[in-house]
Amino acid sequence: MAGDISSLGIGSGVLTSDVIDQLKAADEARIIDPINRKIETNDQKQQSYDLLSSYMNTFKGSTFALSNDTLFDNKTVNVNGAAEVTVEAGANVDSFTLETVSLAKKDITKFGALSSKTSPIASAAGVLNLDINGTTYNINYDETTTLEDLAQSITDVAGTSIDASILETSAGQFSLVLSSKETGADQAITITDTDDGTNGTGSLDAALFDTTVTDGYQKIQDSTDAVFKYNGITTTRSTNEIDDLILGVNITLKEEGDFSTVTINQDTQSIVDEVQMFVDNYNTMMTNLRDMTAYDSETGALGIFQGDSFVNGLKKDMSDAVTSRFGPSNGSLMDYGIEVDRYGVMSFDSSVLESKLQSDPDSVKTFFTGGVDANGNDVTGYFTSLDDKVKQYTGYGGLLSNFDDGLTKDANNLADSLARSQASIDTRYDIMTQQFIAYDAMISQLNASFSSLQMMIDQSNSSN
Repeated sequence: MAGDISSLGIGSGVLTSDVIDQLKAADEARIIDPINRKIETNDQKQQSYDLLSSYMNTFKGSTFALSNDTLFDNKTVNVNGAAEVTVEAGANVDSFTLETVSLAKKDITKFGALSSKTSPIASAAGVLNLDINGTTYNINYDETTTLEDLAQSITDVAGTSIDASILETSAGQFSLVLSSKETGADQAITITDTDDGTNGTGSLDAALFDTTVTDGYQKIQDSTDAVFKYNGITTTRSTNEIDDLILGVNITLKEEGDFSTVTINQDTQSIVDEVQMFVDNYNTMMTNLRDMTAYDSETGALGIFQGDSFVNGLKKDMSDAVTSRFGPSNGSLMDYGIEVDRYGVMSFDSSVLESKLQSDPDSVKTFFTGGVDANGNDVTGYFTSLDDKVKQYTGYGGLLSNFDDGLTKDANNLADSLARSQASIDTRYDIMTQQFIAYDAMISQLNASFSSLQMMIDQSNSSN
């Protein structure tokens, strides 16, 4: 390398390593430094692109949310009374009254009391017949069956419709209690006790199946339907939990004699919150776009994409989209409380949107997401259209992706150019180093020859 050169004689101080280093540094400053500056700029652009892409995708999330009509499915419900009411997505805005006349009840039947749960309860084999909702369950027993055995047999055979349990009503007094699984008049349990069919008389213990009591058992609670008035109209259901009266509305009756007023409203808060997020995301995106394309005439400072036609076009596209009027109604975001000032900053007066949602939620939904307008025309929603425009940039293979590919291609080309230029300079100065070494050797030889000649001249002068 150049640093190994040692110039001798008149070659010293001329063909030195410093000369080569200075020449090489000048070439690198002229050729390599500009490429490095371009690489640095490209790195900054790629970092700025990542930021811009993130902001655009976040903004895309807002435009998609506001273009989706499910946002308007959310409703709130207010109940003044004891009834419990919940609403599902898609329920209509509505108001109604509920008057609970009587609640739906289960059938509860109690058998007579025995002194033991584990003593036999029958004198011979027989069948306990349980009829409910058109189905008869036959429970077999014999002289070895205990009260616990009977309760377990009922559970095994009829457990899908009837609950069987043993209740200690007082000290040493155990009763079999049957209850229907469901409420409703058709859940009444009819009970008969028969033997093997020869005489129709069962063999259960008289204390358990008391023939002195009507039907041989005691009805603690009759199964009944719920009776209630919906907007004054008497209605019945077999259950207190009603989900087939109004689409998307679930009602639970709680108290007999209760009078409840129910109001279902549009959930305006979720829409207002989503619009506020849209405004915030737009301002963040546009602030960064302005910074990336800015030029400060006083300081000369340039944004990283200043003069870039693509990024400037993106900024103009987004600005035009949010300030233009749209659709057959020539509506705009201003009609819903969203404005953009002369500096390009978006603001939102939520009270304007809330008022429109209260007075005419359907028109807001149509403007935002599209559908059929008041004149029966199919219309595209504002945010549906905006979402499609943003998707042109952010979608798979979209404009932002193509722009990123261009930056990556430029980075690869610059890296190749840097490698080629550096290799060319290194080769040039390797050759120059070898030439300097050869020239320095020649000069040294000339210096040596000149020294010999000088000695001969000096000797000749001395002899004269």
